[in-house]
Amino acid sequence: MNIIRTEALCESQKNDLLTLQNICQGHDSISLTFPMEEGWVYYLLYDEDCLLSALSAFFNENSEWECCAFTLPQKRHQGCFTLLFEELLKETGESDLIFSVQESCQDTISALEAIGAAFWYQEHMMNLSFSDFSGSELAKGEHIPESISIPPRGSSLCPEGKFTLSERQSFQDEPVHYVFLAGDKAVGSCYLDSRENSSYFYGFEIPEDLRNQGYGRACLSLLLNTFFTRSGTGKEETLFLQVSGQNVPAMALYKKAGFQITESLSYYIY
Repeated sequence: MNIIRTEALCESQKNDLLTLQNICQGHDSISLTFPMEEGWVYYLLYDEDCLLSALSAFFNENSEWECCAFTLPQKRHQGCFTLLFEELLKETGESDLIFSVQESCQDTISALEAIGAAFWYQEHMMNLSFSDFSGSELAKGEHIPESISIPPRGSSLCPEGKFTLSERQSFQDEPVHYVFLAGDKAVGSCYLDSRENSSYFYGFEIPEDLRNQGYGRACLSLLLNTFFTRSGTGKEETLFLQVSGQNVPAMALYKKAGFQITESLSYYIY
């Protein structure tokens, strides 16, 4: 067997990785993909022309190594991943190594536990359709403090003129930055990145001094009512987001809006 370390994959290596990825996805019922971007270092374990196992790592801004690994199902529990992991350890020093895994792949979880990696936290992908939102608490305006007025569906301005949604976009293909205003004061913000038949919701933030006062519920209700009732394809689109399982208040708020968990990733730290 031969271990190859590279920071620039050739076309044949990319094809081998795609083949390995597809085999593992089918066997483990997962959707994780192997990163093939600049800035990653790759360790490839070959037996002649057959790629048995692959490990990639990226040194991020938090001084952590983000890691991803795939091994042929028939070659698992034979030390293939361990060989590559030991090579990676030679250059990672004392930095933390972070692995993401889907719960359906018990082989990966077993391999991580075998090397001494510990469970860290979960991250969830959540989706929201118009039908799920229309029957939710936030669509009905339930549990919104009386001091915060929520506009009727299809409007971004409440009757009293106190609560508005400002849309800011520099270029057409860039994410839209939304700012929630109570009068002239910004009380929250978020981003929407439009994709085909869906939009990615992220960066939702309420200023620290305004939290736990109902602004999060009010702002999210305003955004979702606007999103799903705008002219065009709003009702046909799906909104999706990612949220840490450690963020209990956010998880509770998104569930009140009708968001459903569609996929969960577990993170392990070494």
